[in-house]
Amino acid sequence: MRLGIYGGSFSPIHNGHLLLAESCREQCALDEVWFLPAATNPLKQDGVLASDAHRVAMIELAIAGNHAFKCSPIELERGGLSYTVDTLRDLQKIVPQAELFLLVGGDSFASLFHWHKIDEICELATICTVGRPGSDLSDWGQLPEVLNDDQMTHIKQHFVEMPLIGLSSTDIRGRIASGRSIRYMVPRSVEKYIETQHVFHKQVAST
Repeated sequence: MRLGIYGGSFSPIHNGHLLLAESCREQCALDEVWFLPAATNPLKQDGVLASDAHRVAMIELAIAGNHAFKCSPIELERGGLSYTVDTLRDLQKIVPQAELFLLVGGDSFASLFHWHKIDEICELATICTVGRPGSDLSDWGQLPEVLNDDQMTHIKQHFVEMPLIGLSSTDIRGRIASGRSIRYMVPRSVEKYIETQHVFHKQVAST
């Protein structure tokens, strides 16, 4: 099985997340994509998060009807800082028959150098980097300092294009807190869940 792993806070999940996952599923010929809500993102420890239960519920609503998309609470159950390398190690034990593909958005790509044990991550999974059409993510920053030539080549061979969609969970939380519309930014089912469960309404958006 070719298994895509997509981690993040998903607070809330939005249409940009779904489009990224579908673009990777199609272009990398993935059998499934698992959405993994983080317990605590090591690089975003000051973000405003909905509860674990709310985030899982919103993901489940967003992916309903797509048999290739699943939600895994593996990082929530482990707790603490959600280091990707630990998650990949765990997944190797849980689904040893799977070939793992790590889905990374263009905004996260710039921070790969700072990821804990990025060299081991590249050994455990194939990194699928997503960028806008026409982009080649040619600014590799300090990555060549920690990855070998084969690892760098492998990343370059798994570049995924998706339409540019300027959505962020931070902005969506801000709109909710100030009473503005989020229609068409998140799936309708997620919008209704946020409304009925009063998720984020009393929170101030993180900057």
